[in-house]
Amino acid sequence: MSPFPSSRPAVAVLGADVADRATWHLPSVAASARSARRQVVAQLDGWGLSQVADDATLIVSELVTKAVCHGSGPVWHTVRHIPDGAADVVRLEVGDHGLGWAGVPEPRERGDGSSCGGRGLLLVEALSSRWGAWRLPHGFVVWAEVSVRSSVGSLDVHVESQSRK
Repeated sequence: MSPFPSSRPAVAVLGADVADRATWHLPSVAASARSARRQVVAQLDGWGLSQVADDATLIVSELVTKAVCHGSGPVWHTVRHIPDGAADVVRLEVGDHGLGWAGVPEPRERGDGSSCGGRGLLLVEALSSRWGAWRLPHGFVVWAEVSVRSSVGSLDVHVESQSRK
């Protein structure tokens, strides 16, 4: 399986109508994944987009972990809210100063579960509406997008309690 998605089109953010954007710089240490999760949750809550926080935090955690393990130098991550009509998008980007895919192992298919790691990009693929990567002159960026439905259908939930006698 190639680490580059072939069935999902890449969308350039350059020139896109980005309503909100926040960027953080983190050291290249394991604890940065936890910091990134907290930052994304706080930012999405501030934008009123907490409904995508679970998926977004898992994605950013995987991407920051990959950047720390396989990149070099400090890590940065950006979260963007991109208005797109009925289905706005939250775009997560994680960058480092590494060489990119040359040092990243191929994502592993589901197997016997005997190995740890190597499945982060499978998780990103499953949780995002699309994802991709690009090289920078001095680094590498992996991005993923999560769709936000602007009008969530109303669910009527009725809880009936029965007393036991």
